[in-house]
Amino acid sequence: METIVYKEDEARALAKKFLADKKCEGAKIVRNWLRADGTMVESEIFCETRTVKDDGPLHITPIDSVPAEKCETPEDFLGDDARGVMNRVFRTYLDKAFLTPTELMHSYKELKRLQDKDTLVPSAVDRVAQLQTKDGEQDAKSRGKEIFKSIDDISARARRVESLKLPKLDGHFSEVIAKLGAMGEGEDRDYLAMVVLSRDLMNVRNWVGKLERLCSLAVEDPDPHAVELLDGVIADVLGSNVVQDVLGWQPGLGAAIVAMFDLADGKMPAVKSDAGESAEVLNRLFAEKKLPISRGILLDRAHRQIRSPNPLFRNESEKELEAFKHLIERTLCPTGLVCGSETAEALTMRCTRMVEQGGAAGRKAAIEMLYRIMPDPATGLVYLCELASSSLAAEHMADILGTMELVFRCRGISDLCLRTLPPKDRMLRATNAHRVAMASVFSQEVKARLADFIDTILEHYLIDEQIVEKLDHQDSPLRDRAVRLVQFCAAGVLPEGKAMTRARHRILMLLRQPNFDAHFIDGFTDPLRAQKALRDFHQLLIKAGFG
Repeated sequence: METIVYKEDEARALAKKFLADKKCEGAKIVRNWLRADGTMVESEIFCETRTVKDDGPLHITPIDSVPAEKCETPEDFLGDDARGVMNRVFRTYLDKAFLTPTELMHSYKELKRLQDKDTLVPSAVDRVAQLQTKDGEQDAKSRGKEIFKSIDDISARARRVESLKLPKLDGHFSEVIAKLGAMGEGEDRDYLAMVVLSRDLMNVRNWVGKLERLCSLAVEDPDPHAVELLDGVIADVLGSNVVQDVLGWQPGLGAAIVAMFDLADGKMPAVKSDAGESAEVLNRLFAEKKLPISRGILLDRAHRQIRSPNPLFRNESEKELEAFKHLIERTLCPTGLVCGSETAEALTMRCTRMVEQGGAAGRKAAIEMLYRIMPDPATGLVYLCELASSSLAAEHMADILGTMELVFRCRGISDLCLRTLPPKDRMLRATNAHRVAMASVFSQEVKARLADFIDTILEHYLIDEQIVEKLDHQDSPLRDRAVRLVQFCAAGVLPEGKAMTRARHRILMLLRQPNFDAHFIDGFTDPLRAQKALRDFHQLLIKAGFG
C-alpha cells in the first residue's frame, strides 16, 4: 500500500501519476468502508497492470579491490566481507530489484533470476577472481571455478529450504530464532532465521522501508545475537543509495562525508534526514554501539567518497580547500585519525587533486601539503605515522620520512601543539603523538629519535611553566599536594621518559617524608574515613605507575 486518501478522484489522480512512471508495473485502488454493524467492506474500483519494458542488458559495477582473505566455503560467501563485495559489484541490479545480498542468497527464486540475467554473474566472478589472484600463485580461471562451485552450493541450499513452512516475523526477531531452534529441520538455525527475515524484507520494495523495518526490529530486540544478525542486513541496506536519504540534503560532498562520520558515531542531527524516524533510530543504534558491521560499511563508504574524484563543494571551486580542511578536522579524534592508515591514505589521495604535479611527484607533494594543512605538527606527525602503515608507504616511505623532518624544527611545545590549547590539552596532544609514533612501523632508530624529541619538549615545558611546582604548592596541605601530583601522573598527559620521571621524583620526595601516612590523614576525626582516604590514595599511586 502506497498511501491512503479519502476521495475517489484523488485516488484516481494518484494512480494516474504512478502509472506515468515507466518503471511502475501497475496500480490498484481499493475502497474500504465501515458498516453500521462494525464490519469492514472492501471493493476494488480500479486496477491496471502492465509489463515493464526491459532497459537492456545490465552490467556489473567495476570494482578495484576485494578483501585479502578469500572465501573458501559457501558459508564464507554469506559473511560480511563477501556480501560487501556483492553489494558493490551488483549495485545496478540490486538497486533495480530492491534486494540486499542477504535476500538474494537466501531466496532460490531471486538467486536464479540473477543467474539468468545476461552475463552478470560470470562477469562478476571473473572480476573478483582476477583481483584475488593478481598477486598470488593461483590463476584466475581456477579461482573462478571455485567461486562458481560455491554459488551452486548456495543455490542448492536455498532451493532445499524454499518449500519449508517457516514462522512469520510478527514479533521480536529473537523469538523467530528460538522457534526455528525448536523445529529441528536439520538446517542451521541462523541460516533459517535469515531465510525468514529475507522473506519478510522482500515484501518491502524500497530502501527506506527496508531500513525502517530492520531498525525497528533491532532497537526493540533484547537479544544481542539477534541484533548482530540484523546488523549484517542493515549493513547491506546501507550499501545502497539509501544513505543519501538518511543524510538528507547536504551543500556538497564534503558535508555529506562529515555527516557520514557523524552518523557512524550516532551524532548526526536527524532533522535534515529524508528517512524520517528511521534516521533517528539508526542514529540511536550507532550511539549505543549495537551496529559494528554497519558502522564499518558506512565508514568504508565515507573513505571511498574521500578518494573519489568528485569535488567536495559543488559549483564553487574556491571553497574546495575550505571543505577539505573541515573534513580533516572531522576525521581527527583524541587518539589520532578515525580509521588510522585507511583515513590517512584516503585524505592523501584526495589531496593529490589539489597539487599541480601528477603521479609519484604529485603524491609526494600531497603528503607534504597535507602535513602542513594539519592543525599543528603534532597532528601532522600522527598523520605521517598512520600513512606509513598504508599501501602508499611501499613507494613513498622516503617522502614520509623527509616530511617528518619538519617536525624536528619545533623548538617548544608552542611550535609542536596549537598555542590556543589549554596546558593539559597541549601535553595530551604531544603525548598522543608520542604514543602513535611508538606504535608505528618506523624503524627503532626513527622511533627512538621521535620519543626523545617529544619527551625533551615536554620536560622543558614542565620546567619553563613550573607545572610540577604549581601542583606542589608549599602552602597547601600535604594531602592535597600529594593527590594533585599523583593525579597528574595518572592522567596520561605525559609519556614514559624524562618528563614523567621529573614529576614522579617530586612525588617520591613527598612519599619519603617521615610519617607520611600520619601527615596524609591529618585532620580526619573519623578513623574509617582516614583509612578509606589512604586506600584511595594507594590505588591512585598504582594507577600512576608507582606499583
